Amino acid sequence: MSNSINTYFGLKVQILIRLILRRKFSLLKLWNFLICYLHYFCRTTNSGKSPIVINFELWNECNESCLFCRDESDQIFNANPLEPTAVIPKGKLDYKTYIKVIDTFADRLILSIPYINGEPLLSKDIYGAIQAASDRSIGTLIASNGILLNENNSRKLLDADLDCLKVHISGFTNKIHTIEHRKGDVEQIKRNLIRFMDLRAQLKSSTIVMLDYIRYEHNKSEIELARQFARQHGLLFNVRPGNPKGLETTEPLQSTSPLPVQKACDWLWTVLTIDWNSSVYPCCDHVVWTGASAYGYANNADLNDIWMGAKVREMRRIHTHDGRTPIAICAQCPRQGVKFKW
Repeated sequence: MSNSINTYFGLKVQILIRLILRRKFSLLKLWNFLICYLHYFCRTTNSGKSPIVINFELWNECNESCLFCRDESDQIFNANPLEPTAVIPKGKLDYKTYIKVIDTFADRLILSIPYINGEPLLSKDIYGAIQAASDRSIGTLIASNGILLNENNSRKLLDADLDCLKVHISGFTNKIHTIEHRKGDVEQIKRNLIRFMDLRAQLKSSTIVMLDYIRYEHNKSEIELARQFARQHGLLFNVRPGNPKGLETTEPLQSTSPLPVQKACDWLWTVLTIDWNSSVYPCCDHVVWTGASAYGYANNADLNDIWMGAKVREMRRIHTHDGRTPIAICAQCPRQGVKFKW
């Protein structure tokens, strides 16, 4: 894995292989994938009959209090510079809405990712959400801080046939890890990962597990210790740049630099995001931007109508004809290609 630009390429390949072996990837899904990208490359406002990936905000509470994500009172940072004092609300997605969404797109949806903001293992619905996706032959991925990855929760994740678990740390010792993750406990995380891998072997599971190291200047010296730990316990290992918000540092933001403003974002042709209030958005950044305009609401609308509707098509039209600058959320975004949320 690259230490400078986060692509997760190897992880994507392993997920695809696992989905094929678990019969969660079909010719229909492949066809929909190709149609989505055909429309993207041809710069039309149409797309396939289904998104490829859907992100769900089951619950946006957290137990690690990371500097880049929340303030000291655990309020989620608002990314909208025009409303700096506005608060991002907290809440839980109605489970029936989650089921409605995955049922709508089950035949063509490749991945359900039931986390956006917060720690997914805090949600009582997380295990049912993973199981429901598995029952419909939809792949699943979650990113966790690993603190709640005890034996009971690990067993429930494995029993639900979770396809990929990504656990982040930003240091191999608590002295370093808690600089960024104020309430973190990397020693507990390491113990939990060891137990998870032992249980995975006992249950003959093939769930993919990645240790995701968030790199800063202050923690570079511990990268190799983390890499050795991952190798010793059979974990995939990735290093990615961190978000320096809240740190006394001049480090660059995650990724490299904003993309050329004329480059359309392929998320608009391939992804939907559902926040806790059932608002349907193009990506996760809209969830932390107060005043973001939703495509619609998943709890009281036909999802096919939203995906094929005028608001989605207008977003695609703006990106293809006018670039990213007319949309404030998109103007400074550095992402290209569907990637997992940091």
